[in-house]
Amino acid sequence: MKGEESKSFLANSFTDLMASLAVIFILLTIVFIRNSAEKSKKEAEEVRKSIAEVVDKNSLPLVEDPNDPLSMSVRMGEEWLKFDLGSALVSKAGVSFLERFIPSLAEQLCRDDIRARLDAVLIEGHTDQSGEDRAMGTNNNIRLSQERAFSVLTHSLSALKDKPSLRDCLLKLASASGRGSSFPVIQDGDYRADLSRRVEIRIRSKSNEQRQSQ
Repeated sequence: MKGEESKSFLANSFTDLMASLAVIFILLTIVFIRNSAEKSKKEAEEVRKSIAEVVDKNSLPLVEDPNDPLSMSVRMGEEWLKFDLGSALVSKAGVSFLERFIPSLAEQLCRDDIRARLDAVLIEGHTDQSGEDRAMGTNNNIRLSQERAFSVLTHSLSALKDKPSLRDCLLKLASASGRGSSFPVIQDGDYRADLSRRVEIRIRSKSNEQRQSQ
């Protein structure tokens, strides 16, 4: 009986030990995840600080993504980039704006310390919901938003033609995407068609894990 009691005691002790180790492991994992998330947020904050002056100087809104703490978007509405109905042609005023704004933004994004923190730069086209009550209306808006995003990317690269190092940097970082009307602007609970028509430069920072793996 004593032998069985001893075995039972050892088994219980081993079980308690493993349970304690599991709890410690879980706690350490939670701490690691929190620390990593905080470091990732600090990386994104450094990126935000680097472009804040350029964005503010051009009176552009810099919008943080509530679903992705590592992403922020420079929102260019119709005050800066107004397209004709159904057109992806950038107006003369829009081209002039891009020629002023993009070189200053690229200079900040392509600084060695900031470039190392960047995951990607995505130029996103967005439309309102016009025409989506008709057949293929949604698909047409997706296509139109893609064409507008690509047009802005093309003019952005052209704005850097005299600065080849910045142009190469942006070319490696940036891509264009059309989102159609999937992400409308809601203001004070109301859908705003005028604000939904926009192009955004989405800037995503690397996570702490990405930085450590470099």
